Amino acid sequence: MKLISNLNTTFKLSSIALCVLLTACGGSSSNDSTPEVTPDPVPTPTAPTQGDISGPHSTGSVSEPAFVYYDLDNKVVVDLTAEQAETDTTWDIAFKRSGVYLNQNSDNTVKSYSTGNNSEFFDTDSNPIAESFIAATAETELDDYLAVTTNDIPADETLFVGDVTSNIIDGFYNYDSATHVVTAAETNYFIVNSDDAFTKFSTTNITTAGVAISQVTLTTAYQGSGDAEFGAEQELVIDTALTCSGDVTHVYVDFDTNQEVTSADGWDINFPCVEDKTGADFSINIADDAQAIQDFDNGYDAVDPDSVGYYGFKENSYSVKAFDNTPWYQYALNGGHLLWSQFDIYLIKTPTKTHKLQLTSYYDEEGTSGNISFRADEVTEIAGEAAE
Repeated sequence: MKLISNLNTTFKLSSIALCVLLTACGGSSSNDSTPEVTPDPVPTPTAPTQGDISGPHSTGSVSEPAFVYYDLDNKVVVDLTAEQAETDTTWDIAFKRSGVYLNQNSDNTVKSYSTGNNSEFFDTDSNPIAESFIAATAETELDDYLAVTTNDIPADETLFVGDVTSNIIDGFYNYDSATHVVTAAETNYFIVNSDDAFTKFSTTNITTAGVAISQVTLTTAYQGSGDAEFGAEQELVIDTALTCSGDVTHVYVDFDTNQEVTSADGWDINFPCVEDKTGADFSINIADDAQAIQDFDNGYDAVDPDSVGYYGFKENSYSVKAFDNTPWYQYALNGGHLLWSQFDIYLIKTPTKTHKLQLTSYYDEEGTSGNISFRADEVTEIAGEAAE
């Protein structure tokens, strides 16, 4: 009996000690109010969906516009300077204020095609219906966007148009592909705005030597700062084969004096010399601080200096953007100065893929302009399906 009593006593003491130990170590009890912690489940990745809006992306202000370069494949903005973008192949499409630009690098030439899905926004005379534009939102136009599939890609690839860079003095000669004979385009006039004066000229004769211009004759008419119209035509004969020799790289012409000059003088146009110095290349450049227009109809007897901004003068090398021919917006539909998206859907073709693009807004939540928002996805076979 004494042995049993000692065992009972030992068991009771062990139980008490165990209870104290559990309490000290934070063990649970009926009086413990600390809740049990359950770890959060690992979130399941969300599959990409078509139609998500990217933006707004700031393209600067009117006084300080800025480019936003975008990579369609990876759906990211590419941080580049304008100089870097000229040779970069990563970006596909860029925005600068209301302008849309396509990469024209030879290793990533991008082109666009307007599907014209929004025909109901225009009346039978192709005039915009203001109410339709004002009522449209990114949400109301989402279904049209999602519905575009590979079936909407035109088989005729010539319908896709890229940004084209041209020289403003293109067209001063004619070339016969059958006879390979070059002749002067005498009726194609150009007007150069340089040094506060205007000069209208055309080429009236071209003599060739192999693949070079050995001599060229210009007919010029000059309108100085105090003149009301162009003066009498003058002839200027330039012996490019004679000038293009040694270290000379260009033949320079000054319209103020109507004569050939050197690079150190105040020149207005130049002819680049060909590599073997047998004459000039078949191109004419205007000075960096000059501008020009083409007057192939010979319609101008004078230029009004006060209205020069309306003539369309361009720099030596200029770009005609594909989106200029199919604008993505309408302006001042309600009498104000706002831009309203047409919610047109564009197909953007890169060397490897075709994407669809819909510009949805030009403003941020505060109404600040120059903040571009858009949808862009790879075109797939099934409507609304996101590419893997």
